[in-house]
Amino acid sequence: MMDKTKGKILDAALKIFAKEGYNSSTTRSIASQSGFSEITLFRKFETKEKLFKEAMSVNHEMLQEKCISLMEDLEKIEDPEEFLKEYIKKMAVFYRENFEFFNIMITEDNVHVDSDMGDFGDVLSEFVSENIDNTCCEVTSIVLVINTFLYTLNLDIFHGINNNGYEDNIKKFTNNMIKCLH
Repeated sequence: MMDKTKGKILDAALKIFAKEGYNSSTTRSIASQSGFSEITLFRKFETKEKLFKEAMSVNHEMLQEKCISLMEDLEKIEDPEEFLKEYIKKMAVFYRENFEFFNIMITEDNVHVDSDMGDFGDVLSEFVSENIDNTCCEVTSIVLVINTFLYTLNLDIFHGINNNGYEDNIKKFTNNMIKCLH
């Protein structure tokens, strides 16, 4: 179990790294965001790089657990259209709740992000392929389109661009994706 100080610093680090990028983020801004001193930050993590790696690792593990739970819920759905509707709906929530992590994964270079974390898209493609008859469509492409759409939609919100119509955009998108099954 992680102590509260470390947890608050990791949460603050994820927010700052997502907003400013690894190179532009400072330990001073992370410490300030967390409510602790920079000295406390360095006592817990020693370096900015170690802080980054732990923030990513902790969040990656947490997201893997959430993803497994999400997939277990979706596996119960037998109808491909219903499966795809629920998949998009659940993934929209998943992206929105964990956007900082996804933003870092997409925007940071491979020097800072562990390549093992990049298997997310492959796991989702394989899972969706198992639950949709892929003779009617190229499932890997559909998953890529879904992930790209949800990332872009949440990127607007992350940058403070008007999020009016968020749910409507997801409904319209879902209806279009359902058409791909026919």
